[in-house]
Amino acid sequence: MGEDSSEGSSVESWLRDTIDTLIGLGTAVRRNEADAVHKARTATRRLRVVLDLVPGEAASHARTELKRYGRLLGTARDFEVRAELAQGLLDAVGDSDETDAAHRRLIEGVRGEYAAAHATVMEYLDGPHYQGLIERLEEVRSGTAGLDELAVQHEARKHARAMRYLAEALGDEQTAVIGAGLQDAFGEQRDYTLLARSLEGDDDASVARIREVAGERGRAMPGGH
Repeated sequence: MGEDSSEGSSVESWLRDTIDTLIGLGTAVRRNEADAVHKARTATRRLRVVLDLVPGEAASHARTELKRYGRLLGTARDFEVRAELAQGLLDAVGDSDETDAAHRRLIEGVRGEYAAAHATVMEYLDGPHYQGLIERLEEVRSGTAGLDELAVQHEARKHARAMRYLAEALGDEQTAVIGAGLQDAFGEQRDYTLLARSLEGDDDASVARIREVAGERGRAMPGGH
């Protein structure tokens, strides 16, 4: 595979783009820019899910390190969200006195905890573990051909099924229906992909056309042909 990000499957392109996003967010997290911690945490979660399907030692080590990085980001993000929620509730009850005990505990105190958590993230970014993560992600980025779209489709169907069953257990019928619909859609997407692959190498014009259409449906967003 060449270095052009337009080559390869959409999943491979997505993986490369998400790796680039996470690496690029390092500077924003260091600067404590708005929403940077949240975006970086989200990127670690996205990568961990898909890297489970990528073979090789680099992906395995990256998953482990992403968990460490994501946990540190998550601690900081939780304090960030807590302060935002507390501020919203104080505004809702009409408490605008920034010197009272509620503000000191709910805003200033939590922001202090966030600052400490962010400092821990900074220590991580300056340390060997983060450098190792970047190196492993670069290795994965240059070898994404090992990622099979069928495996991703199958994993997506499993998560949709889990969503359905958990919603049923919680008595959330509406979410369960959504989960069931996604489960069926991802399963259909995978079936079309399997059909297209089974027809590879056949030179018959009609078969080639069927293979093309099946491939298109296998690549389509679930539920839309």
